[in-house]
Amino acid sequence: MAAVNGLLADEELVPAKLLIDGKGLGMLDKSGKCEVDDLPKGATIRLPLWLALVLAKKNMVRCLLPSTYDTEMRNCLEAGANTVKLSKASPHFFDVGQRLAREAGDQTLRAELRAARAGERYERIFDRSRTAGDGVIIDVREDLDASEKRLFDAGYKATNDVRDWKRRRLAKLQTSKIYKREAPEKLG
Repeated sequence: MAAVNGLLADEELVPAKLLIDGKGLGMLDKSGKCEVDDLPKGATIRLPLWLALVLAKKNMVRCLLPSTYDTEMRNCLEAGANTVKLSKASPHFFDVGQRLAREAGDQTLRAELRAARAGERYERIFDRSRTAGDGVIIDVREDLDASEKRLFDAGYKATNDVRDWKRRRLAKLQTSKIYKREAPEKLG
């Protein structure tokens, strides 16, 4: 499932500024300003994340931050990440944001995304996953981005597994796949 989410995140469209003349790329200009087949150097186009990153490494485009990562959104995250409906901004908000921030060298955005991801928002999501009844799950998951949904689902499954184990319906508890994949290495 993580591989599918990674592919979907790679397909998200991000703005990119051409650093070279775009011969034969006029069809990428959705604004209608370009009436010829070529895009001039400096034109802004929207590309899938994977393509924008590849072209940025070849110095053909410069990745720009989408409006979902503008100052207003960053201030909302800083003020209280729990109130922001990230799924409306981008279904893969954290994943795309981290990759774009790394590409742009924006350490501030990386730090803000890490703080929002590891702070009270994730704590609240995990708490809700352990206390959510079956009827509430859809409402809770609606406002989450893809990585948050994985966390919620892992917590919900773990809670149900523990409940079943206590009722002797489950013989053995297993470590969650999300914990195995994202757990920090032991310091020795």
